[in-house]
Amino acid sequence: MTTYTDRELISELKAGSHHATVAIYRQYFPVIAAYVQQHGGHTADAEDVFQETMLVLVQKIQSPDFTLTASLKTYLYAIARNHWSKRLRDNRLLLPGEAALPEETGTPDFFPEQPAATQVQSWLERITVNCKRILKALFFYQQPMARLAAKMGWKNKHTADNQKYKCLQQLRKAAASPR
Repeated sequence: MTTYTDRELISELKAGSHHATVAIYRQYFPVIAAYVQQHGGHTADAEDVFQETMLVLVQKIQSPDFTLTASLKTYLYAIARNHWSKRLRDNRLLLPGEAALPEETGTPDFFPEQPAATQVQSWLERITVNCKRILKALFFYQQPMARLAAKMGWKNKHTADNQKYKCLQQLRKAAASPR
C-alpha cells in the first residue's frame, strides 16, 4: 500500500484522483468509524458521516485560499465529529413522557392552548403522506425498523435510517413553523 503525505493527498484530490479518495478512505475511515460507533452510531452512520466529511473536504480544498493548518487526520476528524454531533442533536426523538418537540428544540410553543396530542397531529398534517406512515409506524405503533424496512421495500437498514431521518427533519420543520 502506497502512503501519501497530506500535501500529496490534497493535491491529488484537487486533481480529482480516485486513488487519493481511496487512500483517504483506507487511512482515515477507521478512525471516524470508531468515533461514531463509540458515540452511539453504527457502521452505516459512520459511512454517511465519512461521505459528508469528504464532501466538505472536497469543497474546501477547491477554495484558492485553502490552507491545511492541522494534519489531514485532525481536519477530517473535526469535520466528522461536528457532523455526528449535529446528527445526534437533530435526531433527538420524542419519547413518551418527554417534552413536545418545540420545547425540545428550543423553539417557542406556537400552540400553547392545544394538548400535546393535538399539536403532534397538526404537525403530522403538514408532512408528506409517506413520512406520516413511517413515523406513525415507528413511534405510535412501535414497529421495529427491520419490519418497516421489509414492508416499505427498502433494501437495507441504512436506507431505512435515512428515510427516518428525512421524515424527522420534515416533522421538525413543521413543528418550528407557524401554520
